[in-house]
Amino acid sequence: MEASGVADGRGQPGVRLLVVRPHPDDESSATGGLLAYYHTRGVRTGVVICTGGEEGEIHDPTLDPVADRPHLRAIRERELRQACALLGVAELRLLGYRDSGMPGTPANQHLDAFVQADPGEAASRLVRIIRVLRPLVIVTEPPGGGYAHPDHIMCHQVSLEAFHAAGNARAYPEAGPAWQAAKLYAIAQIDDGQWETLRPALQAAGFDVGGRPRSRQRARGAGPETATVALDVRPYSEIQRQALLAHRTQIPPDSLWGRLPAELYRRACATAYLIRLHPPVAPGEYERDLFDGLPAEASMR
Repeated sequence: MEASGVADGRGQPGVRLLVVRPHPDDESSATGGLLAYYHTRGVRTGVVICTGGEEGEIHDPTLDPVADRPHLRAIRERELRQACALLGVAELRLLGYRDSGMPGTPANQHLDAFVQADPGEAASRLVRIIRVLRPLVIVTEPPGGGYAHPDHIMCHQVSLEAFHAAGNARAYPEAGPAWQAAKLYAIAQIDDGQWETLRPALQAAGFDVGGRPRSRQRARGAGPETATVALDVRPYSEIQRQALLAHRTQIPPDSLWGRLPAELYRRACATAYLIRLHPPVAPGEYERDLFDGLPAEASMR
């Protein structure tokens, strides 16, 4: 996105919140509600996308899956820019790597794949962005990437290294003056029971939810009590949905996300959960906001 608004004290555009994700469309999924939430509160936000998403699918009916495949990177960048505009993102940066594809696929071996990148070089690129944009809070993938996709795993590793290195003047001196963000968070995969609660309403609305309701004996995932922050993003669910649907190559026109009635979508995407990675969380510690503990003016433009 074009630079605008406040500067960082050196005449450079700055942000207060920086979200680092692996692929175009990731910014709109788990972090779309969060980005809209803070934008409406006057927080200047930025997004870093690590890869071009070249290994994604092509669901857009106006495109030819064969003829348009070589142009998918450019197509997905256009989708990304549209989504970021909807979410109010002030600064968009591309780390420049190629999508590594799913684990065990030939794309993993591509020389330009993110998973093949030199870790120091990848961290250097992100350090440079952090030092220019000077965020106070950074949000990225959870340890292990949340699932086994190589780019999600790599995104976490590079973000963690860059978060700490950006504040060390002796690390990557070519990347500009040191800047230490105050906090690092990861997206939290939380089982809050919302989908099970919505099952009857989804079925009544004619949606095939598949399978049987979860039994009491079936183990549930990590609950809301394991998150450091739980943001109520219900008021921004429609903005988040429109940003997600801007990724026409990845979201089929008849997808569940596009067809859900507004109230059901709002309830399904009600909360953005995050876990603080740095500073380390004390047992039972909970924050109401990503900027808790920082000066009041820290979250302002």
